[in-house]
Amino acid sequence: MRIDILTLLPELLNGPFSASIMKRAQDKGLVEIYFHNIRDYSTDKHKNVDDYQYGGGAGMVMSIEPIVKLIEKLQGERSYDEVIYMTPDGVLLEQSICNDLSLKGNLILLCGHYKGIDERIREHFITKEISIGSYVLSGGEIAAAVLTDAIVRLLPGVLNDETSALTDSFQDNLLSPPVYTRPPEFRGWKVPDVLLSGNFPKIEKWREEKAIERTKDRRPDILDNLQ
Repeated sequence: MRIDILTLLPELLNGPFSASIMKRAQDKGLVEIYFHNIRDYSTDKHKNVDDYQYGGGAGMVMSIEPIVKLIEKLQGERSYDEVIYMTPDGVLLEQSICNDLSLKGNLILLCGHYKGIDERIREHFITKEISIGSYVLSGGEIAAAVLTDAIVRLLPGVLNDETSALTDSFQDNLLSPPVYTRPPEFRGWKVPDVLLSGNFPKIEKWREEKAIERTKDRRPDILDNLQ
């Protein structure tokens, strides 16, 4: 898989991809992640990439030409399955979207800034718009990092135990059940007996019951959406 992230601030993205699972995935050759500075494609002598919005109003808008030049350059080099714009008014990111995107080959992620991008880019180049929540960040870089992490960890070979991702929260439309590790008792707080029993059918039944209970308590909206 290859992921190209288009941004005004590539330096913001170095941290999330330079350690842990994301770094190992790149080192293993399971994913290629590239940052592209949109400012490098500005034709303005001052490398400006924003302008006032037509009709007036507060806030600047990311200019159309530098972004289009960069997207078309990349598309001229290879085909892309999706050109994704990270925006607060996109579709709310869910595990099912990550699952689907993890099966793709090449992705472009466009990070917004200011009041957003010229609408014509959305109309003619963007194939999917994704939001990571009902709030506004100072830029789309953190959102792009979140989406990339959620996709890459699903790729075969990225996690040491590939079944781990299949039992994460939301994979079966439920939150994960409680988990415990050693010691079996700490300050009088005990691990549930069933988890120490070695009776795996009972353990699985307990986990399913706890997952349903936790989902009803913390995220009833998930269950409502299934009805």
